[in-house]
Amino acid sequence: MFDIQALTVVLALLGFLVGTVIDEQRRIGDELRSSLRLAAAGEMAGALAHELNQPLTAMSAYAAACEDLISQGEQGERLVTMVRHMVDESLRTSAVVTRLRDFFRTGDTKLELVRLAELLSSAAAAFAARAERSRAELIVDGAPGGAVLVDRMQIEVVLRNLLANGFDAAESVAAERRWVRLSAEMLGPDRACIRVEDCGPGLTGTALSRLFEPFRSSKSSGLGLG
Repeated sequence: MFDIQALTVVLALLGFLVGTVIDEQRRIGDELRSSLRLAAAGEMAGALAHELNQPLTAMSAYAAACEDLISQGEQGERLVTMVRHMVDESLRTSAVVTRLRDFFRTGDTKLELVRLAELLSSAAAAFAARAERSRAELIVDGAPGGAVLVDRMQIEVVLRNLLANGFDAAESVAAERRWVRLSAEMLGPDRACIRVEDCGPGLTGTALSRLFEPFRSSKSSGLGLG
């Protein structure tokens, strides 16, 4: 009887310990899921802030240009063109928000065939004013006639970030030597390489080793999400 009673007590204690471990595991699991949701929300907020900065800055520049044209009495095609640019940038802002929201919610991407020449010309057009303002030469080498299967919004964001970084780097050298080059080439029947190059000083060893770490940037106002 004593052995049976002792075994019963041991089993009861074991059951209690197992129950305690399961409850603790569930609590930790709930806390982990909550932490992951907060991390994802923080990452999305950072990504939104980073990606919306360019179109909002462009809209501000176009709005300032519109004010200047109106003050000069302009009512013609130049004013209409500036307004169209503002509309295009506002639509792009809306698209960035929508695609980032969908990506963080489901991880889905929207793939489509885009011609390389069209991709390069679209990216370069967004920096024509920046090139003139920076007194830097924006070189777009002739793109091959192929097309790539990409998420157009995502690849455009990547190219714009790289070009913006290129101009930032180019502005650190003398004005007469400033250039940024955008080019593409086919590496085979199913591979393409797009390059963004600049005349800047390049990356240091520390920056190069941490190039793909999020939230690390050499810029005082950078988020490290480009």
